[in-house]
Amino acid sequence: MAPRLLLIHGYVSNPEAWAPLRRELEDEVGTFAPHLPGYGSEPDPSSYTVEGVAEALDGVVEAVNPDYVLGHSMGALIALQLANRHPGRFRRVGLAGLPVYDTIEEGLRFIGANSITRDRYMRNPGKGHLFCRPVHSLRYLWAPFAHLLKPDYPLPMIVDMFDHTPAAHGGGMAEIVFGGHVPRLTEGLETPIALIHGDADRVTPLEPVVDLARERGWPLRIAHGAGHELTFAQPRGMARWVRERLLAPVDAEAPREEAAPAAAASG
Repeated sequence: MAPRLLLIHGYVSNPEAWAPLRRELEDEVGTFAPHLPGYGSEPDPSSYTVEGVAEALDGVVEAVNPDYVLGHSMGALIALQLANRHPGRFRRVGLAGLPVYDTIEEGLRFIGANSITRDRYMRNPGKGHLFCRPVHSLRYLWAPFAHLLKPDYPLPMIVDMFDHTPAAHGGGMAEIVFGGHVPRLTEGLETPIALIHGDADRVTPLEPVVDLARERGWPLRIAHGAGHELTFAQPRGMARWVRERLLAPVDAEAPREEAAPAAAASG
């Protein structure tokens, strides 16, 4: 029986972000990619916190009964909380582009230094969401042109990337991504963890992830030349990492830090 892999998408994203990786793995792994609460037609959780979102996914975990979980960006934090919420349930949890921030100011400073567009969009969660609804309503007018500018982005993902609630927009940013949860979520965690991070990531910094991997003794693959979009922009490299590290036998030895060659990080 093929292993089952639950895929948790990130902030201002949707399950279509996983489509390229799912195609790479379709003959080897059973993959399941739900909408997070507050995205698409899914209702908001009781509270838009890492605990509230993970609780809202309990039904998905029960229905899918996954052997492995892989989360990207904000989804990586949710994956960690799922591992804490369901100890012993998963063979391993994969974290791609994990956001390790102590404060929202730190996060905005890093993102603002790398992307003016993202900085303006994320600077004020309340006002930022005022941009989302009209943009989503007009998506069929602008999406084909956006795909020309972002050819690595799956078009179905682009079409619906702004389809989320105000709670998902504000809570996902302030309460989850910039909530400083990593030390708490990883302390004493017994579920095996594997990390992958691009060294050209302009949204989540690499250095604190390297420090975390060394501190916890977790294997980290650094994808050279890959940005924050590595999960869908480099699907072959991601699929290779899934096979070699995420799905590896739990008792297999793994180095604390791995550097992927450029070929492994290219799609």
